[in-house]
Amino acid sequence: MYKYISAVDSFRFYMRVYRTDAMKIESKDWKIVCDSTNSTFHPLVFYSHAHSDHIPRKLPKTEIISSHITKSLIKNFVKNFSETSFYDSYSIGNTSFEQKSSGHIIGSTALFIDSDEGKVIYTGDVSIRNKGFLDPFKPEKCDILIVESTFGSPEYVFPSYEEEIKKTQEQILEYLDNNVPVVLMGYALGKAQMLYHAFSDLSSNVVLHGSNYNINSILQSENIDHSIQAASYTEAKEDNLFTKKGDWILFTPLKSGRDPFFSFLKNKYGAKLFAFSGWCLSSNYKYRMNVDHAITISDHADYSELLQICRECDPDQIYTVYGYSERFAGELRREGFTAFPLSKQTILDSYFNKSVNSN
Repeated sequence: MYKYISAVDSFRFYMRVYRTDAMKIESKDWKIVCDSTNSTFHPLVFYSHAHSDHIPRKLPKTEIISSHITKSLIKNFVKNFSETSFYDSYSIGNTSFEQKSSGHIIGSTALFIDSDEGKVIYTGDVSIRNKGFLDPFKPEKCDILIVESTFGSPEYVFPSYEEEIKKTQEQILEYLDNNVPVVLMGYALGKAQMLYHAFSDLSSNVVLHGSNYNINSILQSENIDHSIQAASYTEAKEDNLFTKKGDWILFTPLKSGRDPFFSFLKNKYGAKLFAFSGWCLSSNYKYRMNVDHAITISDHADYSELLQICRECDPDQIYTVYGYSERFAGELRREGFTAFPLSKQTILDSYFNKSVNSN
């Protein structure tokens, strides 16, 4: 059964949710742009986290809502930081804009908008899994839910996070006990901190390469938790650590094992390569990436978790963005939700007095 919104209830809503060059939410009295990657001026902007596909290279001179961690990271990634104003929370008339953890990466937040016209949640990239060092996203009842759908297809149901970590720890320790070094590959902001939390204590010889070292240095300089004490690849090489020790762990960005650098590590030191990604569920991922182990660990919610978020938020309308947005919207409609995929140039008016029975 599809939900029906009565004409009486619907008159309190006037809201537009749409996506052109950025994700936009607009009411009678305010407008906010979420995760815009360009520097176009908007009166109010929200950045959910500091991944490069969610922030611009040059900040617009405007009012910005973000967490203090995201703010600190953005400061190191963009131009004209000093020309902008950052806020933890914001209000316009009777409308409040609040942030709560989205559970995605360090500093990531979802935006909760409460107004006379209803409650809106923009999740940004989201996760409800307990990773041991981040607060997971906690769904709340709302009128409009804007949810990411990166893994919004039924084949993407991840194995238990705790079991994957435990199994991988055991495999790493087996290698290290036999003086076989390991290379753990994951995105330098987000995935890397998950890997540090789970695996950096397994060896006293921990090394960071490239952007992993650079991001870790930024976290340390900004006094942000979840950095670790580790040598850079250059320092370790100068100290001959790789030849003197066989039980080292090298954390690097995620690349193909065919990359000359990783081929060198395999051929020179016999290193074993571990790739960490939600896409490891694909049967050919390990061979396509030419790694020894492909571990299904993601900082995004999987399909079942996305469904759980939608069920617990129980909104009147859902907008899906990114990834499998069309597929996930279709799955949600089969569950009885009123759901629409949002892509660029999509404009949908959320006047809840429109008929929803035909969707």
